[in-house]
Amino acid sequence: MRKIAAYWRDRYWKDRGLAFKLIWINLVLIAVPLLLSSLLSGIGYSKSTQRNVGTYQADAVREFSANLDIYMNELALLTTLPYQTPDLLDYLERRDADQSTLYEERKLLEDFMRRIRVNGRVDTIGITLQAEKVRSYVEPPDSPGRFTEGYDPDLSAFLSQASSGLAVFVRPHAVLSDNGSTYEVFSAVRVIRSLESGEPLAILKIDVPANDLNERIANLSGSGERSVAVLDGKGTPIYENGNFPDSTGNLGAYRGEGTVTLGSGRSAVLMTYVTSPVTGWTVLQAVPLSVLLKDAETVNRQMLLVGLVCLAASIFVSVLYSLRITRPLSVLRRSMKRVEKGEFGLSIPVESEDEIGHLSRTFNLMVSRLGSLTYRLYETEIREKNAEIASLQSQINPHFLYNTLGSISMYAELEGNREVVSMTNHLSALLRYSMGGGRSEVTIREEIEHIRGYLAIQSIRYEERLRYKIEARPGLLEQPIIRLTLQPVVENAIVHGLERGSGEVEIGIAISAENGQVSIAVEDNGPGMDDEALRRQNAKMEEGLLPDGPGGHGLVNVHRRLALKYGRGFGVRLERSASGGIRANIMLPRAAEEESEEGREGLG
Repeated sequence: MRKIAAYWRDRYWKDRGLAFKLIWINLVLIAVPLLLSSLLSGIGYSKSTQRNVGTYQADAVREFSANLDIYMNELALLTTLPYQTPDLLDYLERRDADQSTLYEERKLLEDFMRRIRVNGRVDTIGITLQAEKVRSYVEPPDSPGRFTEGYDPDLSAFLSQASSGLAVFVRPHAVLSDNGSTYEVFSAVRVIRSLESGEPLAILKIDVPANDLNERIANLSGSGERSVAVLDGKGTPIYENGNFPDSTGNLGAYRGEGTVTLGSGRSAVLMTYVTSPVTGWTVLQAVPLSVLLKDAETVNRQMLLVGLVCLAASIFVSVLYSLRITRPLSVLRRSMKRVEKGEFGLSIPVESEDEIGHLSRTFNLMVSRLGSLTYRLYETEIREKNAEIASLQSQINPHFLYNTLGSISMYAELEGNREVVSMTNHLSALLRYSMGGGRSEVTIREEIEHIRGYLAIQSIRYEERLRYKIEARPGLLEQPIIRLTLQPVVENAIVHGLERGSGEVEIGIAISAENGQVSIAVEDNGPGMDDEALRRQNAKMEEGLLPDGPGGHGLVNVHRRLALKYGRGFGVRLERSASGGIRANIMLPRAAEEESEEGREGLG
């Protein structure tokens, strides 16, 4: 595949003009995405329509099921009225049975039946209270209420289901009134139990016209293209309207909530089902896919037609603007070839105010100034070379400096001036250490040796006014440290202690380990600083701001070098010392475990 692409590029693309390439690229970038987008949009629109209708259908079924549950809950609440009627509970438990008359019992039961009819928002047409210990009472549809001694076998079938105390809903069935009329009803049945012992006292059944339920379900069907069915908990149809091409042959298998596609081809339907947690009934609604996708097919054809029109228009505009862009560029290309040959007096016409016109004006300006810029560039290069030669000539050879210091030391030795010999030797060592030999990190031992030489020179300068002491655990001397970390801190202590103070100054350097870090404390007994000055100096070091005046630059530089090298939490922190001077704490990361020796090594 790669060889084919390379052959096509070399054979048909490499030598083609810019206009051809722009037109071809625009065709590919416009035609292919446009056709693909039209195709994918049609497919996506069909699926989106099916998905959105499925979502809408699921919402409608859920809403219908929720409304049906509200209706059923109203009916279920009516079956709890015996628990709100203490006199009826006493009657069912046979309390004060000897004092009550038949009239009082009938009046009590009639009042209870009347409360059921009045309190509920559900139209009831029949009520049955089948008691265990006393006479039962029934109000058939379109008949007066009466006592009954017979046991209704229809109620016994729901005794086990209602044993939990919850209401059980009975699918539509026929009941017979005393005048011989037949009524289609559905019922709610509840076992009434004693509040004290929990034993069954009676079974309450409330009958509601089945037409109320059928009308609610019929509203879900809407147009005749939708099929609706309601199944009870056993999968037996309660209501069914339309056809359900179920591949399993059993709609009762669909429990819970979901959306499935049944059947295939033009006969396929999109079915949504929801099982009510209140009644245990399952509501199903199915819509033929051919109905759902009928509008989608029309939209797809329209989108394809619009895509073809847009494709033709885009090709025309692409060719037009490709030629408009490439024509000025061709003029510019020819002019640039003339400039390559040294023609700096030419100019090209500016025909537009867009990027091409701006490029043409820039080209004209570039050509007009090219001669002078070339001369200035040549002159600048000559000056840079001269500056480089001068810089090389002004460099000092370090070996010449070392040899000179050695000569001074030798003549001082011959003259017997030991102070000059000591100072030149220490100065030579300091210079060698400062130049570093390419190393940015050294050990604490090397840094301490450097500080000893520095302090030796300062001791000769200040004679008896300067004393110093260096202590460290032996295991910490091999820890790494950035070169020239201690000298600026010690120099700061000398400046504040001797040059700005009076009397003698003692400088102490203590190296220890704490909390997995190496701490180097540089302490002096000089005049010190007040709390506000200390706070400002610490803030400047943390922010990397160089202080005003000659002092404090070294501390800022040391702190920033340590923070950049080792991270936040490391660096220099100033505080008051116990002697009244300044204590500079330098925190470094611990690189290795210290040795087992617990003693301290005196280094100065």
